[in-house]
Amino acid sequence: MEQLPVRFNPAELARSACAAQTTLPVSHFSRFAAILADDSGDVKIVASFGLTEDKLPQARGRLACQVSMTCQRCQAVMQFELASEFELVFVAQEADAEELPEHIDPVILGDSEEIDVAGFIEDELILQIPPRVVHADESDCDPVVIAALADQQEPVKKHNPFAGLEDLLKN
Repeated sequence: MEQLPVRFNPAELARSACAAQTTLPVSHFSRFAAILADDSGDVKIVASFGLTEDKLPQARGRLACQVSMTCQRCQAVMQFELASEFELVFVAQEADAEELPEHIDPVILGDSEEIDVAGFIEDELILQIPPRVVHADESDCDPVVIAALADQQEPVKKHNPFAGLEDLLKN
């Protein structure tokens, strides 16, 4: 398996029908790293390049990384495993992308023949972040924070301005 360069021409890799892999630091993916607790860790990418039936360059593969995220329950930093399989087709323009089947994600190259790895993988990484990141087991959360949250969740007695009317109606 070849080493995937940081910048490459998808059409050339597709014509050669090669398989490639690379490992890049999370910090290489600026938009993805901004969502995380810190930019430590590495993203492992394995991809096979080829041509679609319509002779468009495509990449199929998987990515995986372990990242630091903030638990939304206790606000502590936790390790989180992200993994995904992808199928991407490289097209020159937005109009070409609209013609693709829904299950295939397009990567629009524009005028450039080369693309940066982050340019086609970063959106896939961002899409793998779940809408709610919490420790799998509440016992892994910071007990001080959980106790404070429990104290805040006691029901608050609401003032009823019409409570006195009930007594008037009884008379």
